[in-house]
Amino acid sequence: MRVIQSLNTFILLALILFTAYMRYLTDFFDENNALLDSLLASLIVILLAYIINSLAGDFILKRVTTARDRYSLRKTVSILVTVLAFASFIAIWIERTSTLIIAYGILSAGIAIALQDLLRSIAGGILIITSNPFKAGDRIQVGENVGDVLDIGNFSTKLMEIREWENSDQYTGRIIQLPNSFVLNQPIKNYTRDFSFIWDEIRIMLIYGSNWKKAQEIILKIADPIVKEFESTAKEELLNMEEKYFLATYDVQTNIYTSIGENWIELRLRYVVDPLKRREVNNLLASEILEDLEKEEDIVVGTVASIGAAKSSGIEE
Repeated sequence: MRVIQSLNTFILLALILFTAYMRYLTDFFDENNALLDSLLASLIVILLAYIINSLAGDFILKRVTTARDRYSLRKTVSILVTVLAFASFIAIWIERTSTLIIAYGILSAGIAIALQDLLRSIAGGILIITSNPFKAGDRIQVGENVGDVLDIGNFSTKLMEIREWENSDQYTGRIIQLPNSFVLNQPIKNYTRDFSFIWDEIRIMLIYGSNWKKAQEIILKIADPIVKEFESTAKEELLNMEEKYFLATYDVQTNIYTSIGENWIELRLRYVVDPLKRREVNNLLASEILEDLEKEEDIVVGTVASIGAAKSSGIEE
């Protein structure tokens, strides 16, 4: 990486020296001195922007410990340097005459119409960095697309897809690329921002005549050691969220809800779980519940089904 950086710096310096030589030490372009001046200033701006970005990246790499924070800071610096460089180019190339300013205004209007999707994506990228609706590593849902954020670019965001045909919270292997303009007009469901848990449910149907009270005790006994760690951490996070949001309840306790169907007694086990471990925990609970209930002669299981309770923390508009 350092070899590439050094090579790029050398190329930029060579271009600057060559342009300066043509401008000040030869008379080949006497009629185009203004053009050479603008070109030389532009090359110097590019060099300074490149050096600032590289130095800031090295500084962040040395001083910031977590990978996620390093990534976010480097992206922020990169966008700021790009915006400042672009503003410098405008000042360099259009300050010569008012005619160019008028032409630039007309041209800009045409470009804005022709490239409105691209400009919306750029605006979306800036909004993502400044308002921080999600970060790299977060699990989000945008429309029907669900996945873990791999990269936040200037124009698009990449997700590692989950669900789709898998119908689960595991990777499909496909990478989704979304234009950053989605933050301007679509809700973002963030599974891990501020509150890093979701509620999940398992449905157990018992045949009438089964000892449902005994089944409740067995199910809670199985669930307690499996989800206890999630439960305690989730409660701490909810208490911390009180400083930022109004919360009506702090109840994250594992519980069973019972209802009566036409031909069955329905038990619903509700619990909190890390969204990245949902399927693993769900499978473990369902397997152990079935195994223990089948040992009981006075309990007859009709169906066991899983329902992911639709919870998304940190929704941004």
